[in-house]
Order: sequence, then structure tokens, then C-alpha cells
Amino acid sequence: MEELIAREYLELNGFVTMPLRKGRSQSKRSQKNEGLDLYARNMKFVAGDREPSFLLFSSELRHLKSAVICVRGWHGEKAALASMSNGADMLKYLEANVLKKVEKWFEFEHWRELGESEFPKRILVAPVFPTQEVYRAQIVAALKEKGVDGILSFKTMLLDIIDKVDTRQVYPKSDLLQLLRTLKTFDLVKDSQMNFLG
Repeated sequence: MEELIAREYLELNGFVTMPLRKGRSQSKRSQKNEGLDLYARNMKFVAGDREPSFLLFSSELRHLKSAVICVRGWHGEKAALASMSNGADMLKYLEANVLKKVEKWFEFEHWRELGESEFPKRILVAPVFPTQEVYRAQIVAALKEKGVDGILSFKTMLLDIIDKVDTRQVYPKSDLLQLLRTLKTFDLVKDSQMNFLG
């Protein structure tokens, strides 16, 4: 499900995506420690543009030419990052469970076969990101040191997808978008801006 959310989000923001896990072992144990999930190329990218910020929101995606993306939900972990309430817990979890593996996750020998002249940006998708600046800065520095170029959060992606789903449009090729359309039609899910007002 995590990979599906990432794909829908990127495609709604002008990217084409390609899965990179074909032919790999599909057991749950091996999936947890596997590497890259997606390759994404921005079809709206303008050459000579600035680099995107490390924390990627929809407004930053236009500055991202292409990326290899590692989707890690960590929702099934005992100490799920998504349920952690403060930056200290997130940093501790990251140090114990992510930083040791992240370089291996981004190993990819075949990037030139994608038509790239340089290695695409390395983007990590994670459940949440701390709001406290001191922990945010420490996590960004630690991930950059391990070669990560940017991070996307599931919350950010889901809010953007919800906002872009139009109740007057049918999405025959996407079960996720169709489900969100139905939920919005019956007022079970509202746009994020409406949530701020309500």
C-alpha cells in the first residue's frame, strides 16, 4: 500500500514512475530490508532549475528532475515511527533502524539504463517527520550524511492526494483514487484546507 500511495502522489504531480523491485523475493521478511522501490521522472522539469529542498512537498517536486525512491512505511514495526509523538523518539528510531540500512537500500547499478547522465536523487519515503526544529535538523543531517537527497512523508502525500481527487471525476485505473473520491462524495474525507478551517 505504501508504494501505491507514493506512485499515485508522484503521478498526480507530473511524474512517470517505474517499479524497480521486479524479480526480487516477495517474502515479508526480505521485503522489509530490500532496496529501491520506484524510479520517477518529472515530465514537467525545466532544465537549469534550482535544487529541491530536502523536505519535499508538492511545491518542491517541480524542481526534482528524477529520483530513485525507497518507500519505508515502518507501520508494522513494534515501535512504529508513525505513532511516535516527539522528535526524540523519531531520532532514536532512525539511528537504531534506518541509518544502518539506508546506504544499502539505495544501491543501484543500472541507473544509466534509465537514460540518466548522473545518478538520480535518492528520496526516502517515511511515515512522518518531526516538527521540532532541533530534531528535524539532526535527522536531515544524519540522512544527508548517508547519501539521502530528500524525504517525503506519507502524511504529506496523502493530504495532497486527497486535495487533488475530484468528486466529479471517475478514476477507473486507480482503486485508491476511486476510494478517496467515494469517501469525499459522502463527506467522510475532506480536503486538508477544509480541515484547517473546521
